[in-house]
Formats: sequence, C-alpha cells, structure tokens
Amino acid sequence: MMKNNNDPVKQENKKALPKFILIVALSLAFGGILGFSLVSLNLEGFQENLDAAGLFFTNYAAPWSIIALPVAEFAVCLPIYFSAKKQLSAWDGEDEAAGNEIETKLSVCIWITGLATVLAFFLLSAMFAGFVHNAGTPRMMPAALFFGGLAAFLVDLFAPMVLQQKLVDLTKRLYPEKRGSVYDTKFQKKWYQSCDEAERLIIGQCAFQAYRAMTAACMALWVVFALGGMFFSWGFLPALAVCIIWGVGQSAYAWTCLKLSKPGSTM
Repeated sequence: MMKNNNDPVKQENKKALPKFILIVALSLAFGGILGFSLVSLNLEGFQENLDAAGLFFTNYAAPWSIIALPVAEFAVCLPIYFSAKKQLSAWDGEDEAAGNEIETKLSVCIWITGLATVLAFFLLSAMFAGFVHNAGTPRMMPAALFFGGLAAFLVDLFAPMVLQQKLVDLTKRLYPEKRGSVYDTKFQKKWYQSCDEAERLIIGQCAFQAYRAMTAACMALWVVFALGGMFFSWGFLPALAVCIIWGVGQSAYAWTCLKLSKPGSTM
C-alpha cells in the first residue's frame, strides 16, 4: 500500500514542525544562557536588596495601598457610573451607538472592580506575611497600621460588591431581559441563562481568550518561580501554586468540553 504524501493532516504537521523546533531550540538556548548567567553572577547582594524591598513592601506599601485602594476605586468608577446613568436616563431606546457606549462604560467599571478585588487579596496576604515574619523584632509593622489595613480590606471587599450591584442594576435597566442579583450565589448562572445566543457566543470567545492568556501566564510564572527556587530562597511552593492553577484551568476546560460534547447537554 502506497503512502499518501498528500495527507492534509501530515502536510499541516510538516508545515508547523520547523517553527515549533525553532521555538523550542531558542527557548532552550535562552534558558541555558540565563541559568549560566545567574550561576556566574554573585547574587548575594541582589538577594539582600530583594529582601529589603520585600520588607518595605510588606510593612508599609501593602497596608497603605489597601487603605488607598477603595478611595482610588471609587474615584475612577463613580464618575463613569454616573455618566452612564445620566446617558441611560436620556436614552430613547433606539440609538444603538448610545446603548453600546453605556454598556462599554459599565463593562469598564466592572473590570476595574474585579481587578481591585484581586489586588486587595494580594495586598492582604503581603501584609499578613510581613506582620507575622517580623513580629517581636525591631522591623515589626506598627500595630495601628496593621489593624488599619485590616479594616480597609473589609471595605475593599464590600465596596466593589456594592458598586457592582449598582452597575448590574443599571445593565438590567439597559437590557430588561437580564436576570440575576449580585448578592445571589447563583448570579453568574442566572445571568448566563438570560443571555441570547449571540451573547453566549461572545462569552465563549472571551472565555477561550482568557484560557489562552492564563496558560501563557502560568508558563511564564513557572519559569520565574522555578529559577527563584533554584537561585533564591523561594522554595517550590510558588511554582506549585502556579501549577495547581494551571492544572485546574486545563481540567475545567477539558471537563466542560467532554460534558458539552454529549448530545442534548447544556450549561
């Protein structure tokens, strides 16, 4: 039996393979050069500077950032929210461009509040780490600053939720068919069910792009934390945390694909 050299599957693999080999070779070369450079350099001074920067961040920058975060969040989001609310009040329901502009403003605010929540959790973990590791030493964080940062975190936690509730309510006035309350534990599911096919298609495309971005970010972070574990005192836990997130994302994607591939299955 003669081989089919025109097999489109094999042809596509042959076309992509040289580029893949080049990328792997360049990555290995870059990794080798970087590893050799780190071994050759005297990193003791760098580690000391890194520790000093970490101490300043956990003792001062993190708690003060937590305190300032809700102020900055409201300062950015409230003008956008009130502008969208004013536009919605004057909207005739027919001007599609105006409706899209309102939706864009609301989406930007929701994006900002989501990032602010993630940042608040990161800053809290940094503040806790600095407070516990330096407790009982001259480098200990002032107690007033610690408890002030802790109180501000609670504000950081609930302020975005209240703001998102206002944004979602405004979106529901813009699109009356939308359903769900921010305070409902099944809000995301109810909101998705109230979306039409075009909106669900957009959500799917956004989710795929988020999956790709997460995979690339996890790979980059793994490289950083793997090198940190080898040349600094970072240990393996940072790399483990990244790999857990990476594995959860991969598993959720694969499981959902298997579930939706069954006849009659729905989300």
